[in-house]
Amino acid sequence: MLHTLHPITSAALFSVLLACGSAASLDAPIDAHSTVESTVADLDAIHAPWTAVLAEHVRGDTFDYAALKKNRSRLDAYIAALEAVTPEALGKASKQARFVFWANAYNAYTVRRVIDGYPVASIRDLGDDKVSVWDREFVPLGQLFPKLEKAKLTLNDIENKILRPEFQDARVHAAINCASKGCPPLRAEAFTEAKLEEQLDAQVRVWLGDASRNRFDRAKNRIEVSKVFEWFAEDFTKSAVSVPAWIARFRPDDKVWLTATPGPTVAYVDYDWSLNDVKR
Repeated sequence: MLHTLHPITSAALFSVLLACGSAASLDAPIDAHSTVESTVADLDAIHAPWTAVLAEHVRGDTFDYAALKKNRSRLDAYIAALEAVTPEALGKASKQARFVFWANAYNAYTVRRVIDGYPVASIRDLGDDKVSVWDREFVPLGQLFPKLEKAKLTLNDIENKILRPEFQDARVHAAINCASKGCPPLRAEAFTEAKLEEQLDAQVRVWLGDASRNRFDRAKNRIEVSKVFEWFAEDFTKSAVSVPAWIARFRPDDKVWLTATPGPTVAYVDYDWSLNDVKR
């Protein structure tokens, strides 16, 4: 747990406190100074504006980008708070808190990139033939991961050079969202250190329970699962003998046949890259 987060600027803190106002109810008056003290004392606190954004704009497995584009103040306040954190501050945080920071940052910057270019049919349209949207350096958090020796990070940097290798938890693939219908759905709250294990397990179960992304046919001994399981197979098989065995951890009713020898036939569902926008 991080005990001091003094490097956040007063302006960023003020934005965070304003943004948190609509997301929390207080039963009694609180001294302004003590409010700031409690905010800087807990790294989880800076994610409150992101929870407010998600709670208002996540609609099932879609997101209301148009509404957020019209009123983006809380998103901008949250991103300002992320950018005010220093390497020293983040370095003092627990491993779980650092995972939370980077997972929330990935999702928030992805959403901001979409609304900056909205309307758009697919997030892939925000890149071009030379540089994809995931390889564009537009996330100014490089100082928080000096190992990469760059001022601005890409979304691929956060996913493939920070989250996956540093934390080695395949549940990350259910936590981060690429603004596409094929992705695991965006959670309607920010990840927090206090609830991280519960949130990650819940995200995996929701993802696996969606028949548009993953299908299980016990009678035919066949599963059709997201392309994510093919693209990142090494992540899932680090802690399980196979992809079906990893999935079985989150589908206890199917554990016996998913882990049997020989295991089920595995096929992969075509990935839908269209924007996960609400229907108009």
